[in-house]
Amino acid sequence: MFFLRKFLLIFFVFVSFSIESSEIFDCQVLTEKYAKKYSIPNKLLTSISFVESGIKKNNIYIPWPWTLNVDGKSKYFKNKDDTLIFLKNNVSKNDNIDVGCMQISLKFHRKKFDNLEQVLDPENNVRYAANYLRNLYKTHKTWNEAVSRYHSSVPKRKRRYLKKVHAFWSKLRQRKLPTIVEKKDSDIQKIEFFRREFEKSSYM
Repeated sequence: MFFLRKFLLIFFVFVSFSIESSEIFDCQVLTEKYAKKYSIPNKLLTSISFVESGIKKNNIYIPWPWTLNVDGKSKYFKNKDDTLIFLKNNVSKNDNIDVGCMQISLKFHRKKFDNLEQVLDPENNVRYAANYLRNLYKTHKTWNEAVSRYHSSVPKRKRRYLKKVHAFWSKLRQRKLPTIVEKKDSDIQKIEFFRREFEKSSYM
């Protein structure tokens, strides 16, 4: 019985750590993943996510997946469900809403997605943003111009946005901000091991 209690405690610590980490740091894990896939300069996509959806959580400034911007005003939600409920209740009244880690504009990009949940999903959100940024680079030939136009085509707004992104980019490259890496295979294997062992023990 003691072994079982100890085992269950270890298991739930692993599982809770996995769930909390994936929720809180999802944006950074995904921006690093898709920056590599789309050959975007190191930390640049992550820097954009900080500008777009950054918020302080547990005394750490991070990009937050459950973020909306409605008519220029940012709204941060606790979880996906709350964000989606607000989004569905308000999008018919106003499509000037930016969504998720990378603040995808519904006004300009909604037709590229099957539904609102897909836009909000962090994986789809970041993947689309990475592809969009890469295409901007192909069109305009420089990363500065691509980053600027990710936000706007208005010169004054472009300059202001680029300055913000560069500030985060500099801090990230100098490691003045915490960065999150994808879970190692060994960590995933440990979590899977405890999951399987828990399923066995439930029949004891």
